[in-house]
Amino acid sequence: MDFKGADSLRAFGRNAVTGLSVNYQNSFSRKWDYSITMAGSFMEFADKDNKDLGNGKKQLLIEVDGSVRAHLLAPEKRVRPYLQSGIGVSAYNSYYGVFIPTGLGCQVNITPDVFVLVNSQYRIPVTNTQHQHFYHSIGIAGNINRKKIVKERPNLPLPPIVSVAKPIDSDGDGIVDSVDKCPLVLGVLRYHGCPVPDRDGDRINDEEDQCPDVKGVAQYKGCPIPDRDLDGVEDALDKCPDKAGNAANGGCPEIKAAIINSLQVAAQHIYFATGSYVLLKKSWPSLDEVANILKKDPDLKLIIEGHTDNAGTTQKNQVLSDNRAKAVMQYLTAAGITPARLQAIGYGQQQPVADNTTSDGRAKNRRVELKVFNQ
Repeated sequence: MDFKGADSLRAFGRNAVTGLSVNYQNSFSRKWDYSITMAGSFMEFADKDNKDLGNGKKQLLIEVDGSVRAHLLAPEKRVRPYLQSGIGVSAYNSYYGVFIPTGLGCQVNITPDVFVLVNSQYRIPVTNTQHQHFYHSIGIAGNINRKKIVKERPNLPLPPIVSVAKPIDSDGDGIVDSVDKCPLVLGVLRYHGCPVPDRDGDRINDEEDQCPDVKGVAQYKGCPIPDRDLDGVEDALDKCPDKAGNAANGGCPEIKAAIINSLQVAAQHIYFATGSYVLLKKSWPSLDEVANILKKDPDLKLIIEGHTDNAGTTQKNQVLSDNRAKAVMQYLTAAGITPARLQAIGYGQQQPVADNTTSDGRAKNRRVELKVFNQ
């Protein structure tokens, strides 16, 4: 019994009090019956206005009700839900009340004579000495007055022996030809002896094919290999999946030769003060040209490489090449190029392009290289 849950849904089931009940039921017809229930529980009980009727202590509450029940399914069904309503009386500490039980339940037939009853009611108070509450019950019941009728088996004559021809299964798929719609092709039962359909002919049956009308591959569950930009490079390997390119450039558009040449020319006109990473003013026009090229194509990225000759120590040359590459990067950043598109690397004297034993060779080795990519 749950009294507080009927007053507030938040309290539903939290303060339920257990008890015992006895139930008797009998049938009017196949779908209608009546039920008489007596239930008892020790508890604190209030009237309709929440006034305590137990003098501050738990006492025995007894409720007796009679209900008419309408079953929704026939008696031979395993599970028989029903609706019910009736009238009931209660006794508690010399107070008597009247209520109306309404609710629903379910009868689960275990055997023809044994069944489980699950019931849930909302009991509506009629008198002030009764309080609205929920009543939930579960129990086991059995028939007490059904007479078993034993039918005598008649002595029937033995049936004649009839020889039956062995059914024919031409394709050996376990489905006889009389019901096999494809008797000469191996098939399955759910398709009446025919093979599982494969409309697009990609050898992935339609049950597992997410693109049953377009040829695909098993890796993509029967769908074609994804290639959003239709450049022939699948999206999984395409570094620019939304822009058409070529496989040689990782699926990205090929960078024009004119852009590469312009950057190479610009790199040859980047000058620093001797032994320093301070850019000379005559480098600015070339660097501005590089910035303009990058602004015209936001997909372009640039690697700035710094190189030195072998004059001085290896460590000093490494630091000098690092700083010169960073100086170019700082200039381009100040010109409006996002730092994320730039990378500065110093190689010191490790990658000469000419002989360091001559002044002309050392001059060629003191250089900045600009390498552009869009992947």
